[in-house]
Amino acid sequence: NYLENASSKIPWDDLRYIFGQIMYGGHIVNDFDRLLCVTYLRHFMRNELLDEMELFPFNKDEKDLSFMSPSPTTYERYLEHIEVGLKGDTPIAFGLHPNAEIGFRTAQSELLFFTLQDLQPRDDAGEGDEARSPQAVAETAMQDILDVYGETIYDLEEVGSAMEGERGPFQNVLMLELEQMNYLLVEMKRSLMELQQGFAGVLTMTDAMDELRDCLFLDRVPAAWSRLAWPSLRSLSGWRGDLSLRVQQLNDWKDNPTSIPVVTWISGLINPQSFLTAILQQAAQLSKMELDKLVIQTEVTKRNLEEIDAHSRDGAYIHGLSMQGARWDLNAGQVDKSKPREMFSVMPIINCKAIMADKAESKGIYACPVYKTEQRGPTYVFMAQLKTKSPSARWILAGVALIMDPTSG
Repeated sequence: NYLENASSKIPWDDLRYIFGQIMYGGHIVNDFDRLLCVTYLRHFMRNELLDEMELFPFNKDEKDLSFMSPSPTTYERYLEHIEVGLKGDTPIAFGLHPNAEIGFRTAQSELLFFTLQDLQPRDDAGEGDEARSPQAVAETAMQDILDVYGETIYDLEEVGSAMEGERGPFQNVLMLELEQMNYLLVEMKRSLMELQQGFAGVLTMTDAMDELRDCLFLDRVPAAWSRLAWPSLRSLSGWRGDLSLRVQQLNDWKDNPTSIPVVTWISGLINPQSFLTAILQQAAQLSKMELDKLVIQTEVTKRNLEEIDAHSRDGAYIHGLSMQGARWDLNAGQVDKSKPREMFSVMPIINCKAIMADKAESKGIYACPVYKTEQRGPTYVFMAQLKTKSPSARWILAGVALIMDPTSG
């Protein structure tokens, strides 16, 4: 009815708003999902759709992967065109890189083996000298963790006194990180010592102890630890290696608490948002600007960690981010298409500084979301501004994001 009563010119803007913001868009609660929906509508709902238009977004680099809209014809011919023209599923149809299918199949395989691992028996070892019972495997892992982290604890009063009254935004970040790490380390030691006593028969095995034993046996991070730690999709062995690196950064930082690291491994912070907030707070204090009018501006350098020997003059250097869905062209200094089978592209050093929101660049910029893990969604951290020659819509449809802790590559 709307189209029949409209003018001869199709009101595409109105239709995109109706579909993207009211009808279907009304069910979308995530801002990034809504942006994706609107971007698809901008690609499909335009005058060219009524002629012969390429329906696969940004597919110029792909050979023999195309699907054109047909000239106006009958309903039956439209169906025939779809059945003949769409020869199979491909990520290109959605604007994704072909690597997306590799990631999808890999995730499916991991889920399958994860399920099979859950179904294996928990009984004592079977035949053969190499077979070990779940308790034996758990005891070995338990002892390894206690040997490494059993005595690790941070004296917050000592660190606080070393600041000599110079407690600014970054020092607050350090203290909060140390406090949160203490909570995690204390719970790890407590639960492992309790399990050790359960194995020795001193305590009765509880459901929580059984769950911890199973996690140690299956190489998974216990839920009680995860609740006190950072989001992670790693196995327990990979998580322990990550924990060691995080502890090392905190050890180096607490030895000189009045200053931040020359380059901060932001992925190694339990609450990376607090570090970015500290950048804004410090800039507001120094320049007497209003905090709520400041935003983080990212500048991707061409240098790696070994080439940085001094602090940033107008912000803070960070590292530890990897791009998924595309790659960073170091020579051109911009986002570019991924290479085949390259699932992640490691980012060089990034300078984060505070600027007034009304001065933030938008032309030739892709506002790239940064997440803690490949799960994305609830692990969102902030938006990074990345230079691009291609339209931002290309990277939005490709699902391009920066990941702090990729578990594959």
